Amino acid sequence: MRRRRLLGGWFAATLVAASVSAQPSAPTPEAADLVADRPGFNAPASVVGAGVVQVELGWSTVRGRDGTYGSIGPQPLLRVGVARLVEVQVASAGLAAGCVADCQWHGTDVAVGTRARLPREPFGVALAATGLVSLPTGATAFTSGFVDPLVILQADRSLGAFLELSYNYLLTRVHDEDDARGFVRSGHGVSLGAAAGRWTPFVAVAWRPVHVDGDVPWLAQAGTGFRLATDVQLDVSLDRGLNAVEPWWGVSAGLVVRHRPR
Repeated sequence: MRRRRLLGGWFAATLVAASVSAQPSAPTPEAADLVADRPGFNAPASVVGAGVVQVELGWSTVRGRDGTYGSIGPQPLLRVGVARLVEVQVASAGLAAGCVADCQWHGTDVAVGTRARLPREPFGVALAATGLVSLPTGATAFTSGFVDPLVILQADRSLGAFLELSYNYLLTRVHDEDDARGFVRSGHGVSLGAAAGRWTPFVAVAWRPVHVDGDVPWLAQAGTGFRLATDVQLDVSLDRGLNAVEPWWGVSAGLVVRHRPR
């Protein structure tokens, strides 16, 4: 039962925030040209731009403290720029399983919504807000069974030419796995990112917007994106659970592909 609750907490947090995992937007022109919502927990205070279509895919595997595993992929996120400061998002964790390779995979919920960025940066802080609605499209073991809202507030602050500090605040409604009661939960993420040519490394600490056995899972992250081409990015990240209700460790890898209007 405890294994189910621990992995269930990770699955729930991943599903509810499927579209909010990113390194801070890089502050230099070369790196900032392609800003992705991955890797990492935080989402940047940025949008893809008018007419841009961006697809982000990934795979995550965690190891629980009892030696069990959980995996999620391909974590599709579709971002479509409908205006200079507004984009539409469709996101899902994709398929989920309590193992790594030889698994029985199950579909997960889909979230739809939008992100808007403020045109000004008060005190040098870029601000954006994302509103999503999670739809109960997943398999029985991997769905909340309810239409649940998710709101994310994002703030980015450049620290010189190569560093950026990012903060995310998440507010969502989740349901207890044993009944239909809804609870409002909040989460936080703080990330420090850098721009080093084609590389965008980051480190982060995050508190997930769920409760497991009465505690809030929290974790540390480190990873990097790598610009493979003008419109293609690869990424990898490593998670380390910092309390008993977060998996012991996790690893993620992903791909971002962008299409820009000609």
